[in-house]
Amino acid sequence: MRSSVYGRTTSEKTIHEVFEHIARRYPQRKALVAADGAVTYAELARSARRVAHRLTGLGVGPGSVVPVAARRSPELAAVLLGVLMAGGAYGVLDVRWPPARVTRLLRTMRPAAVLADATGSARLTEADVDHVTFPELRGAVPPAVQLPQVSPDACATLFWTSGSTGSPKAVLSPHRATTRLFAPDGFMDFGERPVMIHAAAVAWDAFSLELWGMLLSGGTAVVHEDDLLLPPAIRAHVQDAGATHLFLTPSLFDVIVGGDLTCLAGLRAVLLGGDKPSPANCRALLDAFPGIELYNGYGPVESCVFATVRRITREDTDTSAGVPAGLPVPGTQVHVLRDGEPVPRGETGEVAIGGAGLALGYLDAPEQTAAVFRHLTVDSERIPVYHTGDQGRVDESGVLHLSGRKDAQLKIAGHRIEPAEIEHAVRTLGSTRSVVMPIPDRSGMPRIVLFAESPPKAMTEQEMLGRLRETLPSYLVPSAVHFVPSMPLLDNTKINKRELSARFGYTS
Repeated sequence: MRSSVYGRTTSEKTIHEVFEHIARRYPQRKALVAADGAVTYAELARSARRVAHRLTGLGVGPGSVVPVAARRSPELAAVLLGVLMAGGAYGVLDVRWPPARVTRLLRTMRPAAVLADATGSARLTEADVDHVTFPELRGAVPPAVQLPQVSPDACATLFWTSGSTGSPKAVLSPHRATTRLFAPDGFMDFGERPVMIHAAAVAWDAFSLELWGMLLSGGTAVVHEDDLLLPPAIRAHVQDAGATHLFLTPSLFDVIVGGDLTCLAGLRAVLLGGDKPSPANCRALLDAFPGIELYNGYGPVESCVFATVRRITREDTDTSAGVPAGLPVPGTQVHVLRDGEPVPRGETGEVAIGGAGLALGYLDAPEQTAAVFRHLTVDSERIPVYHTGDQGRVDESGVLHLSGRKDAQLKIAGHRIEPAEIEHAVRTLGSTRSVVMPIPDRSGMPRIVLFAESPPKAMTEQEMLGRLRETLPSYLVPSAVHFVPSMPLLDNTKINKRELSARFGYTS
Protein backbone atom coordinates (compact mmCIF):
# COMPACT_ATOMS: atom_id res chain seq x y z
CA MET A 1 0.00 0.00 0.00
CA ARG A 2 1.50 3.35 -1.01
CA SER A 3 1.41 6.38 1.28
CA SER A 4 -1.10 9.05 0.44
CA VAL A 5 -1.94 12.60 1.49
CA TYR A 6 -3.76 12.69 4.77
CA GLY A 7 -4.97 15.39 7.12
CA ARG A 8 -7.86 17.79 7.39
CA THR A 9 -8.36 21.27 5.99
CA THR A 10 -9.72 24.32 7.80
CA SER A 11 -10.86 27.81 6.78
CA GLU A 12 -8.02 30.28 6.21
CA LYS A 13 -7.96 33.73 7.78
CA THR A 14 -5.26 36.12 8.88
CA ILE A 15 -4.04 36.09 12.46
CA HIS A 16 -5.40 39.55 13.21
CA GLU A 17 -8.80 38.79 11.62
CA VAL A 18 -9.27 35.81 13.93
CA PHE A 19 -8.07 37.84 16.91
CA GLU A 20 -10.48 40.70 16.20
CA HIS A 21 -13.35 38.21 15.95
CA ILE A 22 -12.41 36.80 19.36
CA ALA A 23 -12.03 40.31 20.82
CA ARG A 24 -15.54 41.26 19.70
CA ARG A 25 -16.89 38.04 21.19
CA TYR A 26 -15.10 38.29 24.55
CA PRO A 27 -14.20 41.98 25.02
CA GLN A 28 -13.84 41.87 28.82
CA ARG A 29 -12.09 38.53 29.05
CA LYS A 30 -8.43 38.61 30.07
CA ALA A 31 -6.19 38.25 27.04
CA LEU A 32 -2.87 38.51 28.86
CA VAL A 33 -1.81 38.47 32.50
CA ALA A 34 1.53 39.82 33.70
CA ALA A 35 3.09 40.76 37.02
CA ASP A 36 1.80 44.33 36.74
CA GLY A 37 -1.79 43.45 35.82
CA ALA A 38 -4.08 42.06 33.16
CA VAL A 39 -5.09 43.27 29.70
CA THR A 40 -8.53 42.50 28.30
CA TYR A 41 -9.23 41.58 24.70
CA ALA A 42 -10.90 44.95 24.12
CA GLU A 43 -7.90 46.84 25.53
CA LEU A 44 -5.46 44.76 23.49
CA ALA A 45 -7.47 45.33 20.29
CA ARG A 46 -7.49 49.11 20.85
CA SER A 47 -3.75 49.20 21.51
CA ALA A 48 -3.03 47.09 18.44
CA ARG A 49 -5.09 49.32 16.15
CA ARG A 50 -3.31 52.40 17.51
CA VAL A 51 0.06 50.77 16.75
CA ALA A 52 -1.13 49.79 13.27
CA HIS A 53 -2.07 53.37 12.38
CA ARG A 54 1.23 54.67 13.72
CA LEU A 55 3.12 52.11 11.65
CA THR A 56 1.35 53.04 8.43
CA GLY A 57 2.66 56.55 9.02
CA LEU A 58 6.16 55.08 9.20
CA GLY A 59 5.74 53.40 5.83
CA VAL A 60 4.84 49.91 7.02
CA GLY A 61 2.40 48.10 4.74
CA PRO A 62 1.87 44.89 2.78
CA GLY A 63 5.23 43.31 2.03
CA SER A 64 7.04 45.11 4.85
CA VAL A 65 9.20 43.18 7.28
CA VAL A 66 9.36 44.75 10.75
CA PRO A 67 12.04 43.64 13.22
CA VAL A 68 10.96 43.86 16.87
CA ALA A 69 13.59 43.64 19.61
CA ALA A 70 11.75 42.96 22.84
CA ARG A 71 11.04 40.64 25.72
CA ARG A 72 7.72 38.89 26.33
CA SER A 73 5.07 41.34 27.56
CA PRO A 74 1.45 42.39 26.92
CA GLU A 75 2.84 45.43 25.08
CA LEU A 76 4.80 43.17 22.73
CA ALA A 77 1.58 41.33 21.86
CA ALA A 78 -0.08 44.65 20.96
CA VAL A 79 2.88 45.67 18.79
CA LEU A 80 2.92 42.37 16.90
CA LEU A 81 -0.81 42.59 16.25
CA GLY A 82 -0.31 46.17 15.08
CA VAL A 83 2.36 45.11 12.61
CA LEU A 84 0.01 42.48 11.18
CA MET A 85 -2.94 44.90 11.02
CA ALA A 86 -0.75 47.36 9.09
CA GLY A 87 -0.12 44.61 6.53
CA GLY A 88 3.45 43.80 7.56
CA ALA A 89 5.24 40.75 8.88
CA TYR A 90 7.15 40.77 12.15
CA GLY A 91 10.45 39.15 13.08
CA VAL A 92 11.13 39.14 16.80
CA LEU A 93 14.80 39.52 17.73
CA ASP A 94 15.94 38.07 21.05
CA VAL A 95 17.41 40.86 23.16
CA ARG A 96 19.96 38.36 24.53
CA TRP A 97 21.57 37.85 21.11
CA PRO A 98 25.01 39.41 20.51
CA PRO A 99 24.84 42.86 18.85
CA ALA A 100 26.88 41.58 15.88
CA ARG A 101 24.25 38.93 15.17
CA VAL A 102 21.40 41.44 15.50
CA THR A 103 23.12 43.81 13.07
CA ARG A 104 23.66 41.01 10.55
CA LEU A 105 20.01 39.96 10.69
CA LEU A 106 18.80 43.53 10.31
CA ARG A 107 20.89 43.93 7.15
CA THR A 108 19.16 40.84 5.79
CA MET A 109 15.66 42.18 6.57
CA ARG A 110 16.17 45.73 5.21
CA PRO A 111 13.22 47.03 7.29
CA ALA A 112 11.11 50.14 6.90
CA ALA A 113 11.20 50.51 10.70
CA VAL A 114 12.77 48.74 13.67
CA LEU A 115 10.76 48.56 16.92
CA ALA A 116 11.99 47.95 20.45
CA ASP A 117 10.97 47.88 24.09
CA ALA A 118 13.31 49.34 26.75
CA THR A 119 15.60 46.30 26.87
CA GLY A 120 15.66 45.95 23.10
CA SER A 121 16.34 49.66 22.71
CA ALA A 122 19.48 49.36 24.82
CA ARG A 123 20.70 46.43 22.72
CA LEU A 124 19.96 48.24 19.42
CA THR A 125 21.70 51.37 20.67
CA GLU A 126 24.72 49.19 21.46
CA ALA A 127 24.52 47.85 17.89
CA ASP A 128 24.16 51.44 16.53
CA VAL A 129 20.73 50.82 14.99
CA ASP A 130 18.05 53.51 14.64
CA HIS A 131 14.71 52.35 16.00
CA VAL A 132 11.28 53.35 17.31
CA THR A 133 10.51 52.58 20.94
CA PHE A 134 7.25 51.14 22.20
CA PRO A 135 6.38 54.39 24.07
CA GLU A 136 6.68 56.30 20.79
CA LEU A 137 4.13 53.92 19.26
CA ARG A 138 1.73 54.83 22.05
CA GLY A 139 1.94 58.50 21.14
CA ALA A 140 -0.61 60.62 19.35
CA VAL A 141 -2.48 58.65 16.70
CA PRO A 142 -1.95 59.99 13.16
CA PRO A 143 -4.95 60.73 10.94
CA ALA A 144 -6.95 57.53 10.57
CA VAL A 145 -6.36 55.60 7.40
CA GLN A 146 -8.01 52.48 6.10
CA LEU A 147 -5.90 49.54 7.16
CA PRO A 148 -5.08 47.21 4.26
CA GLN A 149 -6.68 43.87 3.49
CA VAL A 150 -4.16 41.07 3.78
CA SER A 151 -4.28 37.59 2.27
CA PRO A 152 -3.90 34.53 4.52
CA ASP A 153 -1.10 33.57 2.13
CA ALA A 154 0.89 36.70 3.00
CA CYS A 155 3.91 36.44 5.27
CA ALA A 156 3.09 37.08 8.94
CA THR A 157 6.19 35.99 10.83
CA LEU A 158 9.90 35.52 10.38
CA PHE A 159 11.36 32.69 12.43
CA TRP A 160 15.13 32.45 12.73
CA THR A 161 16.78 29.06 12.52
CA SER A 162 20.37 27.82 12.43
CA GLY A 163 21.82 27.73 8.92
CA SER A 164 23.89 25.02 7.28
CA THR A 165 25.76 27.67 5.25
CA GLY A 166 27.14 29.34 8.37
CA SER A 167 24.49 32.07 8.66
CA PRO A 168 21.04 31.93 10.28
CA LYS A 169 18.07 31.54 7.95
CA ALA A 170 14.86 33.59 8.13
CA VAL A 171 11.83 31.34 7.61
CA LEU A 172 8.91 33.22 6.04
CA SER A 173 5.74 31.88 7.66
CA PRO A 174 2.31 32.93 6.31
CA HIS A 175 -0.81 33.76 8.34
CA ARG A 176 -2.47 30.49 7.36
CA ALA A 177 0.35 28.50 8.94
CA THR A 178 -0.64 29.83 12.36
CA THR A 179 -4.42 30.05 11.97
CA ARG A 180 -4.67 26.44 10.78
CA LEU A 181 -3.56 25.33 14.24
CA PHE A 182 -6.09 27.21 16.35
CA ALA A 183 -9.36 26.86 14.45
CA PRO A 184 -12.28 25.18 16.27
CA ASP A 185 -11.21 21.89 14.67
CA GLY A 186 -7.54 22.47 15.51
CA PHE A 187 -4.92 19.97 16.58
CA MET A 188 -6.28 19.81 20.16
CA ASP A 189 -9.26 20.95 22.17
CA PHE A 190 -8.03 23.64 24.55
CA GLY A 191 -11.35 23.45 26.41
CA GLU A 192 -13.20 26.28 28.10
CA ARG A 193 -11.19 29.41 28.92
CA PRO A 194 -7.69 27.93 28.70
CA VAL A 195 -4.84 29.70 30.46
CA MET A 196 -1.36 29.01 29.07
CA ILE A 197 2.01 29.89 30.55
CA HIS A 198 3.82 32.11 28.02
CA ALA A 199 7.53 31.41 28.49
CA ALA A 200 9.02 30.42 25.11
CA ALA A 201 11.90 32.32 23.56
CA VAL A 202 10.51 35.19 21.48
CA ALA A 203 12.23 34.18 18.22
CA TRP A 204 11.03 30.58 18.38
CA ASP A 205 7.81 29.23 16.88
CA ALA A 206 6.75 27.90 20.31
CA PHE A 207 6.22 31.60 21.11
CA SER A 208 3.41 31.49 18.52
CA LEU A 209 1.92 28.40 20.14
CA GLU A 210 1.69 30.07 23.53
CA LEU A 211 0.62 33.56 22.39
CA TRP A 212 -1.56 32.99 19.32
CA GLY A 213 -2.81 29.68 20.69
CA MET A 214 -4.52 31.66 23.43
CA LEU A 215 -5.43 34.89 21.61
CA LEU A 216 -7.03 33.04 18.68
CA SER A 217 -9.08 30.73 20.90
CA GLY A 218 -10.38 33.05 23.63
CA GLY A 219 -7.81 31.95 26.18
CA THR A 220 -5.40 33.83 28.43
CA ALA A 221 -1.61 33.95 28.10
CA VAL A 222 0.26 34.27 31.41
CA VAL A 223 3.46 36.16 30.66
CA HIS A 224 6.51 34.65 32.35
CA GLU A 225 9.01 37.47 32.57
CA ASP A 226 12.21 35.62 33.56
CA ASP A 227 14.47 33.88 31.08
CA LEU A 228 14.19 30.48 32.76
CA LEU A 229 10.98 28.66 33.65
CA LEU A 230 11.59 26.72 36.86
CA PRO A 231 9.25 24.59 39.01
CA PRO A 232 8.49 27.32 41.62
CA ALA A 233 7.33 29.66 38.84
CA ILE A 234 5.19 26.96 37.22
CA ARG A 235 3.55 26.23 40.56
CA ALA A 236 2.90 29.96 41.13
CA HIS A 237 1.38 30.42 37.66
CA VAL A 238 -0.96 27.48 38.28
CA GLN A 239 -1.98 28.60 41.74
CA ASP A 240 -2.12 32.37 41.24
CA ALA A 241 -3.16 32.73 37.57
CA GLY A 242 -5.05 29.47 37.11
CA ALA A 243 -2.72 28.19 34.37
CA THR A 244 -4.16 25.13 32.64
CA HIS A 245 -1.72 24.56 29.75
CA LEU A 246 2.07 24.42 29.53
CA PHE A 247 4.52 23.83 26.68
CA LEU A 248 7.92 22.33 27.51
CA THR A 249 10.89 21.11 25.54
CA PRO A 250 11.64 17.47 26.40
CA SER A 251 14.95 18.50 27.98
CA LEU A 252 13.22 20.90 30.38
CA PHE A 253 10.48 18.34 30.97
CA ASP A 254 13.16 15.82 31.98
CA VAL A 255 14.62 18.28 34.48
CA ILE A 256 11.21 18.97 36.00
CA VAL A 257 10.26 15.29 36.25
CA GLY A 258 13.59 14.52 37.88
CA GLY A 259 13.42 17.43 40.31
CA ASP A 260 9.89 18.55 41.18
CA LEU A 261 7.14 16.76 39.29
CA THR A 262 4.49 18.07 41.71
CA CYS A 263 4.79 21.58 40.22
CA LEU A 264 2.68 20.30 37.29
CA ALA A 265 -0.25 19.46 39.57
CA GLY A 266 -3.41 21.33 38.54
CA LEU A 267 -2.53 21.62 34.85
CA ARG A 268 -5.06 20.39 32.31
CA ALA A 269 -2.50 19.65 29.58
CA VAL A 270 1.25 19.53 29.00
CA LEU A 271 2.58 19.81 25.43
CA LEU A 272 6.07 18.62 24.50
CA GLY A 273 7.94 19.58 21.36
CA GLY A 274 11.32 20.32 19.87
CA ASP A 275 12.83 16.85 20.33
CA LYS A 276 11.87 13.26 21.10
CA PRO A 277 10.44 12.90 24.64
CA SER A 278 11.66 10.36 27.16
CA PRO A 279 9.11 7.50 27.44
CA ALA A 280 10.11 6.93 31.08
CA ASN A 281 9.43 10.54 32.06
CA CYS A 282 6.16 10.59 30.12
CA ARG A 283 5.16 7.47 32.05
CA ALA A 284 6.11 9.15 35.35
CA LEU A 285 3.81 12.11 34.63
CA LEU A 286 0.88 9.95 33.54
CA ASP A 287 1.30 7.74 36.60
CA ALA A 288 1.46 10.74 38.94
CA PHE A 289 -1.50 12.58 37.35
CA PRO A 290 -3.68 10.12 35.41
CA GLY A 291 -6.14 12.84 34.39
CA ILE A 292 -3.60 15.13 32.72
CA GLU A 293 -3.42 15.38 28.93
CA LEU A 294 0.11 14.88 27.61
CA TYR A 295 0.93 15.66 23.97
CA ASN A 296 3.95 15.10 21.76
CA GLY A 297 4.24 17.58 18.89
CA TYR A 298 6.60 17.31 15.92
CA GLY A 299 7.33 19.89 13.28
CA PRO A 300 10.23 21.91 11.90
CA VAL A 301 9.81 25.67 11.94
CA GLU A 302 9.21 25.51 8.17
CA SER A 303 5.79 24.04 9.01
CA CYS A 304 5.10 26.40 11.97
CA VAL A 305 4.95 24.84 15.44
CA PHE A 306 3.48 21.38 14.79
CA ALA A 307 3.04 19.22 11.70
CA THR A 308 1.91 16.17 13.69
CA VAL A 309 0.62 15.69 17.22
CA ARG A 310 0.10 12.66 19.41
CA ARG A 311 -1.79 12.53 22.68
CA ILE A 312 0.55 10.25 24.62
CA THR A 313 -0.96 7.15 26.18
CA ARG A 314 0.47 4.90 28.86
CA GLU A 315 0.94 2.25 26.16
CA ASP A 316 3.08 4.65 24.08
CA THR A 317 5.64 4.76 26.91
CA ASP A 318 6.13 0.99 26.88
CA THR A 319 7.14 0.53 23.23
CA SER A 320 10.77 0.10 22.22
CA ALA A 321 10.34 2.54 19.32
CA GLY A 322 9.53 5.43 21.66
CA VAL A 323 6.66 7.91 21.62
CA PRO A 324 5.14 8.35 18.12
CA ALA A 325 5.20 11.73 16.41
CA GLY A 326 1.47 11.36 15.74
CA LEU A 327 -1.10 12.27 13.12
CA PRO A 328 -1.02 15.41 10.95
CA VAL A 329 -2.61 18.54 12.35
CA PRO A 330 -5.51 20.06 10.35
CA GLY A 331 -4.53 21.48 6.99
CA THR A 332 -1.25 19.55 6.94
CA GLN A 333 -0.09 16.60 4.88
CA VAL A 334 2.83 14.30 5.63
CA HIS A 335 4.63 12.10 3.09
CA VAL A 336 7.49 9.63 3.46
CA LEU A 337 9.80 9.63 0.43
CA ARG A 338 12.70 7.71 -1.04
CA ASP A 339 14.45 9.15 -4.08
CA GLY A 340 11.72 11.78 -4.24
CA GLU A 341 8.84 9.27 -4.45
CA PRO A 342 6.33 8.14 -1.78
CA VAL A 343 7.11 4.76 -0.20
CA PRO A 344 4.60 2.17 1.08
CA ARG A 345 3.37 2.62 4.61
CA GLY A 346 5.65 0.93 7.08
CA GLU A 347 8.81 1.69 5.10
CA THR A 348 11.35 4.28 6.22
CA GLY A 349 12.29 7.35 4.21
CA GLU A 350 12.63 11.11 4.40
CA VAL A 351 9.69 12.98 5.91
CA ALA A 352 8.23 15.72 3.68
CA ILE A 353 5.49 18.12 4.80
CA GLY A 354 2.88 20.00 2.78
CA GLY A 355 -0.31 21.92 3.35
CA ALA A 356 -1.39 25.22 4.86
CA GLY A 357 1.43 25.29 7.41
CA LEU A 358 4.14 25.37 4.77
CA ALA A 359 6.50 28.33 4.86
CA LEU A 360 6.96 30.59 1.85
CA GLY A 361 10.71 29.88 1.82
CA TYR A 362 13.75 31.64 3.25
CA LEU A 363 14.29 35.38 3.08
CA ASP A 364 16.74 36.34 0.31
CA ALA A 365 18.03 32.77 0.00
CA PRO A 366 16.69 31.35 -3.30
CA GLU A 367 19.22 28.50 -3.51
CA GLN A 368 18.56 27.30 0.03
CA THR A 369 14.82 27.61 -0.59
CA ALA A 370 14.98 25.60 -3.82
CA ALA A 371 17.05 22.90 -2.12
CA VAL A 372 14.35 21.93 0.39
CA PHE A 373 11.06 23.45 -0.83
CA ARG A 374 10.16 21.27 -3.80
CA HIS A 375 7.16 19.77 -5.58
CA LEU A 376 5.82 16.25 -5.28
CA THR A 377 3.35 14.48 -7.55
CA VAL A 378 0.55 12.82 -5.57
CA ASP A 379 -2.51 11.39 -7.32
CA SER A 380 -1.45 13.18 -10.54
CA GLU A 381 -1.32 16.53 -8.74
CA ARG A 382 1.83 18.60 -8.22
CA ILE A 383 1.95 19.89 -4.65
CA PRO A 384 4.62 21.91 -2.78
CA VAL A 385 6.36 20.18 0.12
CA TYR A 386 9.24 20.83 2.50
CA HIS A 387 11.92 18.14 2.71
CA THR A 388 12.69 17.97 6.44
CA GLY A 389 15.80 15.77 6.45
CA ASP A 390 14.12 13.74 9.20
CA GLN A 391 13.82 10.00 8.71
CA GLY A 392 10.60 8.20 9.61
CA ARG A 393 7.78 5.89 8.62
CA VAL A 394 3.99 6.02 8.62
CA ASP A 395 2.28 2.97 10.11
CA GLU A 396 -0.94 1.38 8.85
CA SER A 397 -3.05 3.69 11.03
CA GLY A 398 -1.38 6.78 9.53
CA VAL A 399 0.74 7.61 12.58
CA LEU A 400 4.22 9.05 11.95
CA HIS A 401 7.22 7.50 13.76
CA LEU A 402 10.61 9.25 13.59
CA SER A 403 13.93 7.42 13.45
CA GLY A 404 16.72 9.96 13.00
CA ARG A 405 18.31 12.42 10.54
CA LYS A 406 19.87 12.13 7.10
CA ASP A 407 22.39 14.90 7.87
CA ALA A 408 24.43 16.35 10.74
CA GLN A 409 21.69 18.58 12.16
CA LEU A 410 21.27 18.36 15.96
CA LYS A 411 18.36 19.02 18.31
CA ILE A 412 19.42 20.22 21.75
CA ALA A 413 17.04 21.71 24.34
CA GLY A 414 14.45 22.21 21.60
CA HIS A 415 16.77 24.24 19.39
CA ARG A 416 17.65 23.18 15.86
CA ILE A 417 21.41 23.38 15.53
CA GLU A 418 23.38 23.24 12.31
CA PRO A 419 26.99 22.39 13.25
CA ALA A 420 28.09 24.21 10.09
CA GLU A 421 27.02 27.55 11.58
CA ILE A 422 29.26 27.01 14.61
CA GLU A 423 32.11 25.67 12.49
CA HIS A 424 31.86 28.72 10.19
CA ALA A 425 32.25 31.01 13.21
CA VAL A 426 35.29 28.99 14.29
CA ARG A 427 36.91 29.37 10.86
CA THR A 428 36.59 33.16 11.11
CA LEU A 429 38.74 32.89 14.25
CA GLY A 430 41.52 31.11 12.37
CA SER A 431 40.92 27.41 13.01
CA THR A 432 41.02 25.58 9.69
CA ARG A 433 39.16 22.45 10.79
CA SER A 434 36.65 21.77 13.54
CA VAL A 435 33.85 19.43 14.45
CA VAL A 436 30.83 19.85 16.72
CA MET A 437 29.57 16.88 18.70
CA PRO A 438 26.64 16.38 21.09
CA ILE A 439 28.13 14.94 24.28
CA PRO A 440 25.90 13.92 27.22
CA ASP A 441 26.65 15.46 30.59
CA ARG A 442 26.48 13.55 33.89
CA SER A 443 22.70 13.70 33.89
CA GLY A 444 22.52 12.38 30.33
CA MET A 445 21.52 15.75 28.84
CA PRO A 446 23.24 16.50 25.50
CA ARG A 447 25.53 19.52 25.27
CA ILE A 448 27.60 20.98 22.45
CA VAL A 449 31.33 20.25 22.56
CA LEU A 450 33.67 21.77 19.96
CA PHE A 451 36.92 20.16 18.85
CA ALA A 452 39.10 22.45 16.73
CA GLU A 453 42.55 22.43 15.23
CA SER A 454 44.69 24.95 17.06
CA PRO A 455 44.43 28.36 15.33
CA PRO A 456 47.66 29.89 14.04
CA LYS A 457 47.16 33.00 16.17
CA ALA A 458 47.86 32.58 19.87
CA MET A 459 44.48 31.91 21.46
CA THR A 460 43.41 29.80 24.41
CA GLU A 461 40.37 27.57 24.36
CA GLN A 462 38.62 29.90 26.79
CA GLU A 463 39.43 32.91 24.62
CA MET A 464 37.87 31.18 21.61
CA LEU A 465 34.79 30.42 23.70
CA GLY A 466 34.56 34.09 24.63
CA ARG A 467 34.87 35.18 21.00
CA LEU A 468 32.13 32.76 19.96
CA ARG A 469 29.81 34.29 22.57
CA GLU A 470 30.25 37.63 20.78
CA THR A 471 28.74 36.31 17.53
CA LEU A 472 26.52 33.33 18.35
CA PRO A 473 23.33 33.13 20.41
CA SER A 474 23.73 31.24 23.68
CA TYR A 475 22.13 28.02 22.42
CA LEU A 476 24.81 27.74 19.69
CA VAL A 477 27.78 28.44 21.98
CA PRO A 478 29.64 25.23 22.87
CA SER A 479 29.82 24.26 26.52
CA ALA A 480 33.47 23.32 26.02
CA VAL A 481 36.22 23.85 23.44
CA HIS A 482 39.19 21.52 22.93
CA PHE A 483 42.16 22.28 20.67
CA VAL A 484 44.06 19.53 18.87
CA PRO A 485 47.21 19.86 16.69
CA SER A 486 45.44 17.96 13.91
CA MET A 487 42.25 15.97 13.52
CA PRO A 488 42.41 12.18 13.78
CA LEU A 489 41.07 10.69 10.54
CA LEU A 490 39.45 7.47 9.47
CA ASP A 491 40.59 5.56 6.38
CA ASN A 492 37.99 7.44 4.32
CA THR A 493 39.55 10.75 5.52
CA LYS A 494 36.52 11.64 7.64
CA ILE A 495 37.16 12.90 11.18
CA ASN A 496 37.37 10.09 13.72
CA LYS A 497 34.82 11.39 16.22
CA ARG A 498 35.08 8.33 18.46
CA GLU A 499 38.81 8.87 18.95
CA LEU A 500 38.34 12.59 19.55
CA SER A 501 35.75 12.10 22.27
CA ALA A 502 37.76 9.33 23.92
CA ARG A 503 40.94 11.46 23.86
CA PHE A 504 39.27 14.01 26.12
CA GLY A 505 37.52 11.49 28.34
CA TYR A 506 34.03 11.71 26.84
CA THR A 507 31.79 8.73 26.24
CA SER A 508 29.12 9.31 23.58
